[in-house]
Amino acid sequence: MALLAMTPPRRIAVYLSLETEHGRGILRGIAKFFHQRADVTVLKFTDPHSYDRTALRRLRLDGIIARVATRRHERELAELRRPVVNVSGQIATPHLSLINTDDLRVGQLALGHLHGRGYRHFAYCGNNTHLGSILRYRGFRTEARSRGVVTAIPRHILPQGDQNSPYPDATRARLAAWLKTLPRPVGILGFTDRVALELDEACARRGLRVPEDVAILGVGNDLARIEFAHVALSSIQLNTQQIGWLAAEKLFALMTGARVMPQEILVSPQKIVTRLSTDRWAVDDEIVTLALDYLREHVGNTVYVEEVARAAGVTRRVLELRFRAALGTSVYAEAQRLHFERALELMPESTLTLSEIADASGFESPSVFASAFRRRYHTSPSEYRRRLTGPR
Repeated sequence: MALLAMTPPRRIAVYLSLETEHGRGILRGIAKFFHQRADVTVLKFTDPHSYDRTALRRLRLDGIIARVATRRHERELAELRRPVVNVSGQIATPHLSLINTDDLRVGQLALGHLHGRGYRHFAYCGNNTHLGSILRYRGFRTEARSRGVVTAIPRHILPQGDQNSPYPDATRARLAAWLKTLPRPVGILGFTDRVALELDEACARRGLRVPEDVAILGVGNDLARIEFAHVALSSIQLNTQQIGWLAAEKLFALMTGARVMPQEILVSPQKIVTRLSTDRWAVDDEIVTLALDYLREHVGNTVYVEEVARAAGVTRRVLELRFRAALGTSVYAEAQRLHFERALELMPESTLTLSEIADASGFESPSVFASAFRRRYHTSPSEYRRRLTGPR
């Protein structure tokens, strides 16, 4: 009896920067997708300065997931005539499918976080060559305008350079000098956690207090970086595992013969991890500060304005007037914002049901939570969670 010939496994190469949490998170998502697919072999490599076509052909690849950071990269990979999925937002790649973070949303989320803590002066620190940095600044600025912020949002440009090497002393000196020109208190979004760490260092050099003078928010929640800060840094946690899963799913479809046009799929950030660098209220009114502290301490409970006013030692009318003057919003609206902020933080927790999330976020019932969530985000909590966490 003749032995049946076994089909060799498909081979894919993954090129990522594994020194960062961003790259490691994407790799975990790829591994999750291919975990039960014995017919696929995944080869892991770090980012190259360029792609050697001869070496790549020797690998006998069926597909590639890579950070396509330059036009040269795009050309070199296209010449292989193999399916390629890009997981870098550094440049637009209309000829390749791109799975990446929604960088506009990152900027919007950051501004909302800082604005919600009472900051009315804002600034951005990044570079002007990385498309992701440009989009984060654009989202930051657009959200500021939508909230009635009329002052300009200054931007400091840093060189891109090697993400694992410190900036030169001259670059650090210019950053520190720029910080001294900003009105205070000011909320600053750093393009990445690396940039946020440099902002923290510059504040320490200039004697600026974090967060009293300067609130700092990074992106990536890369603990290997931000644990070296003088002050614990708040950071926007990206959904890198979902990026990895979707990239693997797209590549697998391309390798198995699906005729799919190149497309861009953007993944929303997961949540803001709040630490000391933004964990204060930038308001001078002590009564409003007391009310805000009460709202935060009771974010898991249904809160009534009369209770908040009683805790702040004033009448409801006085509190509403002072709240509006300090923050430009009502007590109820701020309470709702904090409830939703808490709900979004809990959404990625797979051990919690939506009913448990509703309860832990201070909503009266799951139905009230679902209705309010749909009004605010134009989607249901279950659909939002499905897009956030992907297949289970």
